[in-house]
Amino acid sequence: MSASTVPVPEPGPRPPRLELSGLPFAATALDRDAVDREARDVRRLAAQDPETLVLVLAGGLAPVAGDALVLVPAVDLPPVPEDPRRPEVYLGRLPDAGSSPAPRVLLRTVPAAGGAAGEPGPLPDAVAAAARTGEGLRWAGLRELGPVLAAGETALLVTAQSVGLWHLDHPRCPRCGGPTEVIRSGWARQCPHDRSLHFPRTDPAIIVAVTDGHPDPARERLLLGRSAQWQANRFSTLAGFVEPGESLEHAVVREVAEESGLVVDDVEYLGSQPWPFPRSLMLGCRAVARSGAVVPDGQEILELRWFTRAELIDAARTGSVTLPGRVSIAHALIEHWLGTSLPETAW
Repeated sequence: MSASTVPVPEPGPRPPRLELSGLPFAATALDRDAVDREARDVRRLAAQDPETLVLVLAGGLAPVAGDALVLVPAVDLPPVPEDPRRPEVYLGRLPDAGSSPAPRVLLRTVPAAGGAAGEPGPLPDAVAAAARTGEGLRWAGLRELGPVLAAGETALLVTAQSVGLWHLDHPRCPRCGGPTEVIRSGWARQCPHDRSLHFPRTDPAIIVAVTDGHPDPARERLLLGRSAQWQANRFSTLAGFVEPGESLEHAVVREVAEESGLVVDDVEYLGSQPWPFPRSLMLGCRAVARSGAVVPDGQEILELRWFTRAELIDAARTGSVTLPGRVSIAHALIEHWLGTSLPETAW
């Protein structure tokens, strides 16, 4: 079937925001017990509570059985040596626990094993024994689990990966270089020498669906680019980090100009998604191209292509173009413009 004969629904008025239910990492919020964790070290209290559960991350992988996280009772896990780069962190209350108060959840991170890929390091036997499940225990990453876990479990895992990676990468004071101490239940670090406080880092980044603004939906086109890091048929929306002193709207205009040569306006914010690879917050927008010639920058973006709705659906169905999977806000941005669901993709 050619692009000209692909049935494309007539897009109606687009909602002003992305549906959070369509964003695997943003569909629900985690109760982080923020006030309590600031006032006292909740980790110590949680360790004494028989209802407390532990999420173990081994080299960035989480234990799962079926399509659910395996959370282990804290009393069933042996103590581990203190590691300044892998401290225990109080994550918050278990989402959708069905009890009041909901059980507390701690994060414990351990290194990956030096053997086969996907094999966890210490504690797999303890985790497997504590799981007490008839289904096979396996270890998987957030990209795989994001679309299949319950929304509350996804929020728990996103939070765990984000704060765990921050501790791993920032065990020392940026001022003096000395080791810092973990405080505030694992949500901050303090330098014992100059008393400076350091908090988990989040890097804002824009991601934008650029269109040509044609008034006829059948002729309106969406601009997608291929990154230098991707295979030849992978395309997605343009993205980039917000620089100091920029609003997100200014960042959209600058990044699109840098990567494509186009000048855009009518920038609209649509929604956001945490992207803990390792520590970004993706700010989804749409914008309309007004002038300029489409020229990829040749460094970050190697190829740029315009697609009508019919052309994009046809390319996705035939596999000539691979589009972002459901785990990404880019997928939601494309569907928001398209007005229908994308064909399934392996990316």
